[in-house]
Amino acid sequence: MPLERKFSAFLNDPGGPGDAPEVSGVGKSAGRFAIPGLPKGQELGGLQPGSVEFQASHLLVILTHAYDVWAGFFDREIEWVSGPVLAVDPRAGRDLNASYDRKTLRFFFATEAKTQRVLYTSESSDVAAHECGHAILDAHHPDYWSSIHPETSAFHEAFGDLTALFTTLQFPSVRERLLKETNEDLSRSSNVTRLAEQLGRALYLERGKDAAGATFLRDLVNTFRYRETWNLPATAPSIRLSSESHSFSRVYSGAVYQIFVELYNARRKADPKLSADDALCGARDDVGLMVATALMLAPPGDAVFRVMAMSMFKAEQQLFQGKYFGILKKIFSNRRILLVKDAEMFKPSSRHAPDKVSPIGRGMLSMAGTTAEQMPPAELQRALRLRGEEMVYARELGRIDDERVVQYRAERLIPLKGKRYGAANGALVPVQGGLTLNVDAEGAVAFSGFYRAGHGDVRAIRDHVEKLAERERIYEASPRDEADIEYLVTQRKPYYIEHDGKGNKILRRAYVTCARCGLD
Repeated sequence: MPLERKFSAFLNDPGGPGDAPEVSGVGKSAGRFAIPGLPKGQELGGLQPGSVEFQASHLLVILTHAYDVWAGFFDREIEWVSGPVLAVDPRAGRDLNASYDRKTLRFFFATEAKTQRVLYTSESSDVAAHECGHAILDAHHPDYWSSIHPETSAFHEAFGDLTALFTTLQFPSVRERLLKETNEDLSRSSNVTRLAEQLGRALYLERGKDAAGATFLRDLVNTFRYRETWNLPATAPSIRLSSESHSFSRVYSGAVYQIFVELYNARRKADPKLSADDALCGARDDVGLMVATALMLAPPGDAVFRVMAMSMFKAEQQLFQGKYFGILKKIFSNRRILLVKDAEMFKPSSRHAPDKVSPIGRGMLSMAGTTAEQMPPAELQRALRLRGEEMVYARELGRIDDERVVQYRAERLIPLKGKRYGAANGALVPVQGGLTLNVDAEGAVAFSGFYRAGHGDVRAIRDHVEKLAERERIYEASPRDEADIEYLVTQRKPYYIEHDGKGNKILRRAYVTCARCGLD
């Protein structure tokens, strides 16, 4: 598709004051998406919101920019789990939501009771970019899809919200309005940090304060601090924290947004002549690179917040040699994601700092899925603390000259027994761990990331399944059932029971959404 074509799109969510469609170029990745309804010819705008043509145009602009921003941070093309092209359904059915199920991005629509206006989630840049973020993270860490850990689900949501942030900050007109609205103080809540305003307002009116804020779905400007998910309620009003993934995600996404603000302030302080927009773009790109590099350094398995924060420290060391250590330490410790003593391990001058990891560098990402492998060498078995019943999967992330970057993921299945698990009673649930390491030409290894689920993680998983069962979010399939994703979406059941060849019941994820499912 010629890149010179221009399309109509909301470059920020249509729920903010003064938001109107703008004309924008399409990203480089148009061939990565199959979007029905695209207008023909060389339209330079003028498409009307609510039309099939506008929605396709809008999605093409936002999805390609979302893809391109992460392809830039990873410095590599992204291969979808489902294949080279990701299907997009702009009008998948009636609901106030959008979803990703490994094969399709689905956007729904509904009639607002108060205004009788039809709201299309496909017309929201925040919603579109968020769902694309799920697909991008799934491509990079397909092991997260198997994880039932509540923090993995929350990290998936945080990554989606950060994708919305990084995407909309690519557009100069949005940045200009942001700086004007905040008087160049990015710590203030703004039309950029308040995500999915239109959808959030509709959910608030339709389903109440537990579903969204009165004027937004989520706000990246927040002060939520980490707590163990089993100490949190299953649901809570948007002004409070709950263990539900969209709510809990705000702990991590809020921390990363704070890092972005601190980097922006540091740039302006270091160079008073630097324009606010240049400082913003520089901070955006530095944070994006850190998040992308942290994902390459992170061990496979569960995306628990403490491990992801430690990976951010390692990424900062590799990219900036400790320049931003103080910022990361302050924010991750204040958010209680990491203890101060754990953050101090990464202090550049500390004699206790971890051994320098062989640089993974950019351009190293392979989107190949995990493959079952024979047991790794004995020293790696000891490092993984493997048990006899565990399956091990290997995945090569790429090469640096004569070095390889390899991930080993170990998975064991634990039983769920008790009526409190509802449809999952008697099912097995995967518990994952793993390591990422570098192997040089001589076969020597340097560990760059390790995670093994502890008792607290197992407790969090069991508590999460219990809350899912209480909210009836698990579909109890019969042994001959195949998961019909479209049906599960209509039933608002993002998890289902799979029966393996041995007759075991296994709890699996079916899809993820941008907003909470249902009225709970």
